[in-house]
Amino acid sequence: MQRLVSSRSQLSIAGQRIRVGIGHAGTTVTIEDTDGTFRITHAGQIIAEVARTTTKPIARFNVRKPQHQRKITSGG
Repeated sequence: MQRLVSSRSQLSIAGQRIRVGIGHAGTTVTIEDTDGTFRITHAGQIIAEVARTTTKPIARFNVRKPQHQRKITSGG
């Protein structure tokens, strides 16, 4: 699965927040769910491996880029 790291260097998966370091803020990382741990990689390198603390299922598998808000203009 993939996630976008926030500007505060966090990501969320299965209801669990994980910090990966400010150097990875704004990047897309790949996450593997293996034997009760989340292994987080970027550009082929493991950047974090943390224990899974939730039993929630993973809802999304790919990154959803934020939608820009449209400006609403009033006619008249």
